[in-house]
Amino acid sequence: MGIENFADEEWKNHLRMPYAVSIAVMASAPSFLGAFSETKAMITEPANLAASSGSGFLGLLSADMQSKARDLIKEQQDLLMHDREGFRSKTIDACKSVTATLSKTTLEDAIVYKKWVLSIGQKVAEAAKEHGVALSEPEKVVLSEISAALGIST
Repeated sequence: MGIENFADEEWKNHLRMPYAVSIAVMASAPSFLGAFSETKAMITEPANLAASSGSGFLGLLSADMQSKARDLIKEQQDLLMHDREGFRSKTIDACKSVTATLSKTTLEDAIVYKKWVLSIGQKVAEAAKEHGVALSEPEKVVLSEISAALGIST
């Protein structure tokens, strides 16, 4: 199952989600010193995690994301700048929306996708320490909200 199962906007939402989640995590505990490491993780981890998953579905998504990464990231950064307060809740809502459209793929692909998105957020959070810890409390909270929105029990 692949791109042909989804409407254009649904597919774009699947492509946006890793970046939206990454930026929501970064915004939850902003770190000037950690921004470089977190941004690097946001750019590299989607492909790394997709490759190690062995999922053809994630392979398709990852390849498409890489070709559009600059625009997808800028789009999320612009959304954050225009609505810093609402960005997180909009990202949580987008997670729920994406989860609903995953019914158009196999159950296995849906589970792999949800875990992939959450893992990307986790890797971004762990990329830089805030106050000496790998996962700050604000990051834990946003990751928990994302996990719930994706329907993943932790």
